[in-house]
Amino acid sequence: MPSVVSRVPSPPERKRKTHAKSRKGCGNCKLRRVKCDEGKPKCKKCVLYGVSCDYDGSKPSLDLSAEGAFQVNLACGEATLDFSVAPEKPPVSLNKAAAAMVNHSLSDTAYNQADGLVMAGLPHLHRFSSWTFTEKDMEIVTRFQTRTVSTIGSKKASSTYRDCIAHLAFTHPFLMHMVLSLTLLHDAHLTTCPNSDLATDFQKASLTHWNTATKLFNALLSRPIPPSYRDAIWATGALLGTASMAYIESSDPAQAWPLKPPDPNDLNWLKLNEGKRAVWEIADPSRPESMFYSLGKHMNHLQRPDWVANPDFSSVPPRLAKLFDITEQDSVESNIYYLPLLCVQHTQLLSLTHGFVLPFIRFLLYMTPEFRALLELKDPRAMLLLLWWFRRVEAGHAELWWMTRRAKIEGRAIEIWLERWYGGEEGLMQMFERLRGGAVGEVQVREMEEDPAMVLMECTGWAKERLSASVFAQ
Repeated sequence: MPSVVSRVPSPPERKRKTHAKSRKGCGNCKLRRVKCDEGKPKCKKCVLYGVSCDYDGSKPSLDLSAEGAFQVNLACGEATLDFSVAPEKPPVSLNKAAAAMVNHSLSDTAYNQADGLVMAGLPHLHRFSSWTFTEKDMEIVTRFQTRTVSTIGSKKASSTYRDCIAHLAFTHPFLMHMVLSLTLLHDAHLTTCPNSDLATDFQKASLTHWNTATKLFNALLSRPIPPSYRDAIWATGALLGTASMAYIESSDPAQAWPLKPPDPNDLNWLKLNEGKRAVWEIADPSRPESMFYSLGKHMNHLQRPDWVANPDFSSVPPRLAKLFDITEQDSVESNIYYLPLLCVQHTQLLSLTHGFVLPFIRFLLYMTPEFRALLELKDPRAMLLLLWWFRRVEAGHAELWWMTRRAKIEGRAIEIWLERWYGGEEGLMQMFERLRGGAVGEVQVREMEEDPAMVLMECTGWAKERLSASVFAQ
């Protein structure tokens, strides 16, 4: 059958009015990148949207105003109102005015991106520019700013994200959709019953925004990227990575990987870490002019710590080395298990908290395609290491919900799978029961300091020969 090549008709050339640029516009018009008529004391656009008009930068941008008498504070999610200045003015909807202004700003950005979408061969994405930012969306952004953002990443990262992401989202639709998606995913997690209709509604709404965000994001990355977009690109990548870790279809381990029927999307959450490294190279948040500079210069994902760049074979206990076929001649390149084992080992005396996120994330950041391929094949030693890491994560701080939720559900699924196929006489899971237990207790620390391999080998009764035979069988 001959192939059919469809061509997208070229859109009619759109001519835009030219105007002399001015640097004398008000703060709000500059922020929204629209032409200001420079009217005094208020320009027409600020009067239209009911916002405080400020030319000297003495007032915060995007504050709402009724004759300068009220404003919305996103940090506390409430509005203050005083009509004493103009008592003849009728009450107005503060949230509606704020939402209208944000929607106008996002629409302007989407309009400016339209030509780029056509050039990228994605004219169908025009329809996303018709999406309207509503009062309900403003409430979701408020929940992100006052609650969800504080759960993301390390303590330093979450405070930086709180100061920067919402500000960037107001002028970048792909980031705004990702902010809404992650917050709704958090809403679903916080519902009393994870299988309730409310949780399902939150999750469906989250996936809708996620789908829109990724399509707009991919369209942006497919063409030359303006420098002004780099910070928003990094913020979107960070939220995508967080959401990918958090989202799991079912709270029932029997319906989770590796027990559920195979699906091409299995383990996609692991693949996104490669994308995050690519986003780092594009956005470079460690550059001096970046909003994330103070954070980026301390968290370069492309720079490996010393113990990874120059691993010490003697740090691996002999029985663990035997279990994973690690010899003195091996390196992280020659033995697929070496690097994941080192990463898990470096979390043994730590508890997952906001202060110790990076040591746990390294297991994902440094995961090689070869090790991920072993997981896809359900290699028991690779599964054992992933479960070991899941157990360390599961015991972490409850606020880090985007990490602990998957660890609990898929961790239990891996337990069942390993017990079913590679249980051993005493049961493989006995070792993980001793590694479980929330914060690391004194007995557990002592055991791991003496010889973590002893816990692995003696508690399971799982001989090395058992691993070697039928290593890829299910």
